[in-house]
Amino acid sequence: MARRIRWQIAIALFGIALIVALFGRLAALSASTDNPATGGVYIEAVVGSPITPIPLLNDPVADPVGRTLISLLFEGLTRIGSDGLIEPALAEGYTVDATGEIYTFNLRPGLRWHDGTPITADDVVFTFRTLQTLDVAGEPALAGFWRTALIERVDTRTVRVTLSGPFAPFPSLARVPILPAHLLRGLSPAEWPASEFARRLVGSGPFRLAELRSDAAILTANPTYYNGRPFLDQIELRFVSTAEAAIAALSRGEVNGFAERWGTNLATIDLPGEEQQIVLPMDEYTLLTFNLRLPLFQDIPLRRALALGLDRDALIETVVNGMAQPIDTPLLPGTWADDPALRRMPAEPSVAAERLAEIDFEPGDDGIRQRGRQRLSFTLLVDRDERRVAVAEAIAAQWRSIGVEVFVESVDVTTLTERLRQGDFMAAIHTWTRIGPDPDPYSLWHSSQADDGLNYAGLEDSRIDTLLEQARAEPELIARAEFYHAFQQRWLELSPAITLYQPMYVMVTTANLQGRAFANPDLGPHTLFGIEDRFRDVQRWFVNSFRRIEGDLP
Repeated sequence: MARRIRWQIAIALFGIALIVALFGRLAALSASTDNPATGGVYIEAVVGSPITPIPLLNDPVADPVGRTLISLLFEGLTRIGSDGLIEPALAEGYTVDATGEIYTFNLRPGLRWHDGTPITADDVVFTFRTLQTLDVAGEPALAGFWRTALIERVDTRTVRVTLSGPFAPFPSLARVPILPAHLLRGLSPAEWPASEFARRLVGSGPFRLAELRSDAAILTANPTYYNGRPFLDQIELRFVSTAEAAIAALSRGEVNGFAERWGTNLATIDLPGEEQQIVLPMDEYTLLTFNLRLPLFQDIPLRRALALGLDRDALIETVVNGMAQPIDTPLLPGTWADDPALRRMPAEPSVAAERLAEIDFEPGDDGIRQRGRQRLSFTLLVDRDERRVAVAEAIAAQWRSIGVEVFVESVDVTTLTERLRQGDFMAAIHTWTRIGPDPDPYSLWHSSQADDGLNYAGLEDSRIDTLLEQARAEPELIARAEFYHAFQQRWLELSPAITLYQPMYVMVTTANLQGRAFANPDLGPHTLFGIEDRFRDVQRWFVNSFRRIEGDLP
């Protein structure tokens, strides 16, 4: 009997100890947090390979893989911060004079190139003056802007840029990656792709190039990065030929991540084990532009009725498989310049038909509306991209249901661009890409750009002109946002075009990759400014961690 009692007591004590241990562990875990530790490798599958991964020469549209590599290896005076706003990078800050024309940048102390050479104002001046003289720039519009600026070295750490007039978006254009003058001086830009520099790609970014092969780029953490050494030891960009090959590698565990515009292959992917999926809108959008030079489309009520009769949600759901979001004005939703209260009225085809009747467009014998002898019929120009052609045909079908006849004409992209610039179209579907963190839609909608610019609609409105001019000249972000809000309101009233949709970018990674701001919904909403922007905060990513007790345990 005594032995049985002793066993019962022992079992009870063991049970109490086990419960105490479990509750103690639970308390410790609940009072501790994951903290990043250095080490680890991240491998991402990338479709394609770099063509010209050299700043100034790279065309980000034709060579997105090269631009991705540049974003990891090089740094500009400014960069996009985790909140989507422009912040200092190699420059510790900058000042603007009272005229808004003179910007003075002060470099951070102790900056070094990947080869250990100090970074100085000479490198900055070399980069911008080279950009000014390029015969063939990767981004012609950017080079064109810099050609109007005066760049001066003040001292070893100070550079002064004098603009031709006040231009508030300028800090965003100072994101140009700075190049090492000590490695490139004496070489013409035409010689760069075949030079030793093209094999080494010495920059100042968060990672250094260890090896560039035909099938991969191996990058290692930069210990002298101005923002601190990245937690990851290494990043490998593994080049594959197709999205299917990338997904196969992801499924086999050979890579840790893959990202894709539209998410065509990733939307329904079923990977073994845990994964993290992030879906973000990109800084581009597709729109339908009316040619306001034509008498038919000078009728504002007509343009607004057509917009009201177009169900963009249905287009997105049926034509682009839900991998886009509607956009209501030329300013990207969720960004600092956008007013979330200003949105286009939801589609109401029956009301649109009533509005057309109010302006005397009545159905004819075949159902197509006409006003007197004027038939409500026009051609919709589009390039031969399969998705945009499908969108054009779906729009034609929707408008046919309210008595509008639309003929879809598809041409090659070069012809489309030429005809848009020449005003040789009635209505057209096209896309604006790489809008960037500072929208500045001046070149798209100011009347000065109507004849030989990007204002394809031919919009001429003094109120729009004034607001865009004021927004360009105003240095304070809040005041600029107010000008843009007024611009949005006026643009919706005039409806010179119908903004259709903004594509989504899908990123899939293994669950152990942590530290990405994009994965934190509390820091959103986010917009991806170019596909290379997925590495915006790469120096904070980590796969290794340790737990630390926070606060006092009872």
